[in-house]
Amino acid sequence: MRVLLMDRSSSEPGLLVWEGETVLCRLLWNGLPMLAPAWMEEIRRALETSSVAVESIDRFVCGLGPGSFSGIRACLSALNGMALPGAKPVLGVASATAIAASVSRDGLVSVVGDARRNRLWVVTYRLDGNRVTLADGTAPSQTADDFRLVEPERLSEAVPDQARIVSPDWGRISACLESAFPQERFVRRPVLPDIDRMAEIVRENLADCRIEPLPIYLHPAVAAVRKEPG
Repeated sequence: MRVLLMDRSSSEPGLLVWEGETVLCRLLWNGLPMLAPAWMEEIRRALETSSVAVESIDRFVCGLGPGSFSGIRACLSALNGMALPGAKPVLGVASATAIAASVSRDGLVSVVGDARRNRLWVVTYRLDGNRVTLADGTAPSQTADDFRLVEPERLSEAVPDQARIVSPDWGRISACLESAFPQERFVRRPVLPDIDRMAEIVRENLADCRIEPLPIYLHPAVAAVRKEPG
C-alpha cells in the first residue's frame, strides 16, 4: 500500500510518501504554513522528482492538529483534491500523537498546548512501541473528544501522576508547566510533530485513523452579531 502523509499544523510542516517500509518521497518546509499556493507547486515538483504519481497513492493521511487551523484546513483541502479523481480515501490522525511519540516509546505521555482564551488543551497517550492508545487503553477517536480543555490553575488535575509532559507551545506556557509540575516530568523545549515519527505511528495504527476527518478545533466557533444602526 502506498500512503501519502502530510502535516501542516506547526511551523515545521512535512510530507512523506511510503510503500511498505520504503520512503519514496520526503518534503520538509521551514517556517509557518504558507497560505499562498506556492507550497502546492512544491509538492508537485517533489512527487515528480521522486517518480511518485498522485494516482498511484492508495491512502492520503492528514495531520489534524491541534495547531495552525489555517494550515490544517489547507492541508486537508489539498489531500481531498488529490484523492478525489481516484476516489481514494482520506484519513486523519491527531498531530499530538506524533508529539507524544517523539519523546517516548513506552508509558504515558501528556501533551499540553495553549488553547488561548485562558485555557490549555491536554491529551494523554499510552505508548507501546509504535502502538498509541489513549491513557485508558482505548483507541483514539482522532477528534476533539480525545482532548480536555482546562484552566491553567487546574492543569494538574488533567495530567496523570506518572505521565511525562511535553508541549508544542513551551515558549508560551512554560511558566504554567513549571509552577504545576516538578521539572523532571517535562521536556524543557517546544516539541513539534515530526513527519517521520508520525509515519511510524500511522503505519502501526492505520485502522485507528479517522475516516472523513475534520481539523481538531477545541473551541466552539464564535459568531459575531452585527447590530444595525438605530
